[in-house]
Amino acid sequence: MNSPASAIGRYPGQPLSQTTLENFFPGYFALVMATGIVSIGLFLWKWTSLATFFLGLNAFFYVTLWIILIARVVKFPKVVWDDLHHPARGVTFLTLVAGNNVLGSQIAVIAQRQDIALVFWIIGFTLWILLLYTFFLVNIMKEPKPSLEQSISGAWLLIVVSTESVAVLGAIIANSSSYHHIIAFIALCAYMIGGMFYLVLIGLILYRWLFISMKAETLTPPYWINMGAVAIISLAGSRIVMYANTHEMLSHWANFIRSFTLFFWAFATWWVPLLFIMFGYRHFIARVPLRYDPQYWSMVFPMGMYGVCTFTYAGITGFSFIKPISAIFVILAVTTWIIVFIGLLLELPVFNKKVKNQ
Repeated sequence: MNSPASAIGRYPGQPLSQTTLENFFPGYFALVMATGIVSIGLFLWKWTSLATFFLGLNAFFYVTLWIILIARVVKFPKVVWDDLHHPARGVTFLTLVAGNNVLGSQIAVIAQRQDIALVFWIIGFTLWILLLYTFFLVNIMKEPKPSLEQSISGAWLLIVVSTESVAVLGAIIANSSSYHHIIAFIALCAYMIGGMFYLVLIGLILYRWLFISMKAETLTPPYWINMGAVAIISLAGSRIVMYANTHEMLSHWANFIRSFTLFFWAFATWWVPLLFIMFGYRHFIARVPLRYDPQYWSMVFPMGMYGVCTFTYAGITGFSFIKPISAIFVILAVTTWIIVFIGLLLELPVFNKKVKNQ
């Protein structure tokens, strides 16, 4: 029986030199998600030059990954279709939505190009509809159904992350369009839908953790999305409150969303110690090798998202005493990003050849 780690893909855990276009990991847009949220966190804490550098770098990652994806669809359409149908790998395609919208948020917040960010929101909203409904339809109709332990993992919370990324970017760019009321309404609906998805999916994941055998090898990095998903709900709520405070149409929602967002932020905070303990157990007690895996970008993103959501929520509530937590997690996210990126570089064929020659 396959573990969730192996079910997520044939690709994570392989040296990049062995990863061909055919079996390229479909969730690699998590790199764009991680780089984007680190950049926004740096910008909020006034590291403007470094944030701008990460914006340029992320644009390069985004274009490169789209080229790889399009080439893969053209050359290996059946493999891509099989990935979309897979209950564990298929959900990782939603990193396209989240990555697109996080980059759009970078462009809006850092570059102040609301017009370009609006285009990204339209693309992201369209991708969200296409990919999410495709994923649900193929898995509803699929027979025979896989067992819970074969399919469910933290990666399923990308359903939440992608949905909330529509809400976050929509709330940021709403004022840049003459249709801002419609965009804000869609953002509010996405916030609510994502929250509902989280409550359902986290119940399944906790059931998996508590009542089905869990080995250290199955505690893969996507489980950090347990925290990242609820953190992005907190960010979406905070951004919607910022919009609602200046627009009468949503002003009566502001207090409710502000209070409801505390519920999600508190739950994100609860996850943090447990995830660090499980990470330590996996690598330092159970001795699972700590080596580069594309899934580690799913660990960077939640750290950065928790830092950004904490900063933003503190801003709309006046809870200034929680802001230092944001600084700590932005620094942790940047540090982890650098470590994982070095791992990525060392896995590239050109670096592998140099190491072998030495």
